[in-house]
Amino acid sequence: MQHQVLPLSLRMAGAVLSAMSRPFPGATARLFYRLYCTPPGLKLRPTHEQLRDQAVLQSLEVSSYPFDNRPLKVTTYRWGAVGPKVLLLHGWGGSPFHFKQLIATLLENGYQVIAYDAPAHGLSDGKRTNLVQWMHVLEQVIQQEGELHAIVGHSFGALSAALTLSRKEVTVPKLVLLGAALSAPVFFDETLRLFRIHPTVMPKVHALIRQRLREDLTEMDMHRYINGIKANNIWIAYDTTDTLAKSTEIDEYLQLYPSIQSLRITGDGHFRIMRDAAVLTGMVRFLSAS
Repeated sequence: MQHQVLPLSLRMAGAVLSAMSRPFPGATARLFYRLYCTPPGLKLRPTHEQLRDQAVLQSLEVSSYPFDNRPLKVTTYRWGAVGPKVLLLHGWGGSPFHFKQLIATLLENGYQVIAYDAPAHGLSDGKRTNLVQWMHVLEQVIQQEGELHAIVGHSFGALSAALTLSRKEVTVPKLVLLGAALSAPVFFDETLRLFRIHPTVMPKVHALIRQRLREDLTEMDMHRYINGIKANNIWIAYDTTDTLAKSTEIDEYLQLYPSIQSLRITGDGHFRIMRDAAVLTGMVRFLSAS
């Protein structure tokens, strides 16, 4: 995260958290946790609404967490009726419709496309969500969908996909990661430094996650699962100008995980990578390869 991509409201919240952090570390941890479980609102563009109208909408019921069986409604979208199925996972605060160019490309190449609004996004249930819930929901979607040819994840969706395929009893033939986040702990650490939040807050954030989500934040890091992603083939595309998923970190990760195929581009950043021509071409080539 960097200041130039943060909205004013988030920068103001960061200033408040910074001022609170030393005298009130517990309260700061609770507010920080709440802030980062609340995705920003999103208004769809007319082209996104048109893409939505072309999809078959369905409602899928899943459980909320591994430890919470309360039902959660997830809205799914389907384009195409024949061919291998490709599941798309949007990023934090994103939408399936941000894959507009990719959806068109996949349909042109004979694939069925499936996507869904993550919890607390779009038409799906919830006001707050987190990575633990995203992994649990994805596991259930994979189980209910049956045979998938591939999963394509962007940013936070890419991290969710990689962790789910590493930690859950699900597998997929092919996995595509676009502008992938690699580590939830690193993200939290960088955010606390960015907002100048006192270091005493971070242990309390870890404790809060263990208490509320029954997970250890340090386990949500792809560096812990080198050669452990349960996908037959993995392809990652990333951009050297991406300020959210830093290319230097991905370069180092790829050296540790040499079986991953990759495409390194420059100039599109974090979001435009989803519609980059070289990325789309490379992805179709990867998906169609035997």
